[in-house]
Amino acid sequence: MSYIVLDPTDEPLKTGFTLAPRPEKLAGLTVGLIDNGKKNSDYLLRGILKGLQAGVSLAGSVEVRKPSASHGIPPLLAEELAGRCQVVMAGIGD
Repeated sequence: MSYIVLDPTDEPLKTGFTLAPRPEKLAGLTVGLIDNGKKNSDYLLRGILKGLQAGVSLAGSVEVRKPSASHGIPPLLAEELAGRCQVVMAGIGD
């Protein structure tokens, strides 16, 4: 009797990207929060935001929630954040 062994591994995909420019300071900016839908992601992001607000006078914040942790942010939500925010944070929970 013989067995066929399959190897499901593959080489990593090589992709490139350019980092977004970072503002020199956060004062007066609007911060976007992307809740990825995982448990406690919202608490994590709000905690980070609260820490920022304690040290910096922000113009405001915008919170959105992805429909699923396993998918990217929908284009309409990304466009909304891009139009309303100068800085965006995405977080995980668990």
